[in-house]
Amino acid sequence: MSGVDKTAKARQAHLYDMIMIGVLVVPVLSFAVMSLILVFKA
Repeated sequence: MSGVDKTAKARQAHLYDMIMIGVLVVPVLSFAVMSLILVFKA
């Protein structure tokens, strides 16, 4: 039972890590895409 609980907690922690990475990466990527669009349109 404790082993299953540990894997579930690890999975949840990994999910939170992915969410944090996404929150950090998405604005950077969107900003880069917007600047590229502006450069190509100019």
